[in-house]
Amino acid sequence: MPKRAVIMVAGGTGTRMASKTAKQFLDLAGKPVIFHTFRAFYRFDPDLQFVLVLYPALREEWQALVRAHRFDIPHVLTHGGAERFHSVKNGLAALDNDVELVAVHDAVRPLVTAATIARSFAAAEKHGAAVPVIPVTDTIRQKENDGSKTLPRHTLVAVQTPQCFRRKVIDEAYAAEYDPVFTDDASVAERAGHYIRLCEGNRANIKITTPEDLAVSEALMASGQNF
Repeated sequence: MPKRAVIMVAGGTGTRMASKTAKQFLDLAGKPVIFHTFRAFYRFDPDLQFVLVLYPALREEWQALVRAHRFDIPHVLTHGGAERFHSVKNGLAALDNDVELVAVHDAVRPLVTAATIARSFAAAEKHGAAVPVIPVTDTIRQKENDGSKTLPRHTLVAVQTPQCFRRKVIDEAYAAEYDPVFTDDASVAERAGHYIRLCEGNRANIKITTPEDLAVSEALMASGQNF
């Protein structure tokens, strides 16, 4: 099996949470959100290389949480950049040379399932680049000047993480200069000419960005469902 790694992107500062605590450090079922995210990947494969990308200003708080909770998953810590693009680029630079498959995951998506991780890695190994998605259930309208139009819902999907890549694909993609149109890692790879394979995500794999997201995640964890 090729050596695999996950780059955990944890750049949030809690703005939309209206909290002084960074969202990845907020309490979820007795532990920081990010610890649950780490555990999801560790349960999937304890031999993954873990790289955590974190703003330098949050390092001291991270180390305090590690000590307080006796967090013991080995990981490489590197610094976040001005934009997600720069943070991921720093994470790539911290990978071991023999890593062949790379997952990039939002640290605030703690309810990702092992099945979603497995599908994403498998699709990336076969096709070069893959992202997990779920169907869009809301009606979506696109604004146009003073009006709008409905988009055909059956053609739309919502993108999640982990976004997975062959090492060569993502290294080549991130050799590019930053562009504000890069909203995720797949958009960077797509700009470099790579095909993005879609695979099935899991609906509970929400990105915690608001107090409502945190409450929903707490309820889902309390429900005892196997995510």
